[in-house]
Amino acid sequence: MRGSQEPRIKVEPQRTSTDGTDAAVLMAEYGYQLDEWQELVLDCWLGRDEAGRYNVTSAGLSLPRQNGKNVCLEAREFFGLVIRGEKILHTAHQVVTAKKSFRRLERMFTDRRHPEIQRMVRYIRYTNGEEAIELENGGSIEFSARSRQRARGFAGISLVVYDEAQELTDDQVDAIMPTLSASATGSRQIIYTGTPPYPGCPGNVFRRRRKICTEDPGDHDAWHEWSVTAEGIDQLKIDDTGLWYMANPALGINLTEAFTAQEMRTLTADGFARERLGWWSPVLTEATDMAIPEAIWDACKSNQI
Repeated sequence: MRGSQEPRIKVEPQRTSTDGTDAAVLMAEYGYQLDEWQELVLDCWLGRDEAGRYNVTSAGLSLPRQNGKNVCLEAREFFGLVIRGEKILHTAHQVVTAKKSFRRLERMFTDRRHPEIQRMVRYIRYTNGEEAIELENGGSIEFSARSRQRARGFAGISLVVYDEAQELTDDQVDAIMPTLSASATGSRQIIYTGTPPYPGCPGNVFRRRRKICTEDPGDHDAWHEWSVTAEGIDQLKIDDTGLWYMANPALGINLTEAFTAQEMRTLTADGFARERLGWWSPVLTEATDMAIPEAIWDACKSNQI
């Protein structure tokens, strides 16, 4: 038995063709064999319209941890670099997360078994916090932890990846978005990947993107989500293995029931539902979807009665 390869929520624009199959073949040759669900997501991200243009501008991927979302990103980035010569910005909330993503992709370009890929490399920068790969075909990818100051150093980007998107704030998006204005390829794409926000999570962008995509998606919006649904934690049977398989496409492949059961015994019910079942708590979502931003509201405080 294995986890569901189809997401519970799937929002995709119509496409006439896709480069997803080519990206999956390239990834299998130089990196990893993709699972069925990962190919499904790639087909959407790299879908083309009748004019041959990529028709997904904004894509969201929400699923529990350790299921392989980073492999989806690597496949998309590797194809964009090698085949399309894209300029890519990969951002994460934490430096260590950005560094791990860099190291995984860097290994694909330095593998001695594939000299044809090695020859494509112009240089690799290993400077802490400024990791980057640039290819002879003009493609490049830079890895960065998010900050307003750091974002201003990028230009001509055609693909922005927001890893750990549940932490993403409006200020960070405001700083990064102008990097897409002068896309080298003429196409622009933003990919948000993450897990449901936790209590006190500072980010609101991922939550807002989910609401838009599930309630009123645009012609170029995409969203894939593996999750369970319930109005409250008391309505979730977190020990139901059927829910485990519904929310975790890698269960039975790279994840096991035994370890999932251990997680259930270790985490709080809310934590397990969020981190392993992909549960978006309606109470948490509504409580943090404020009409007036919290910072502005706090600035209005007064001691006067």
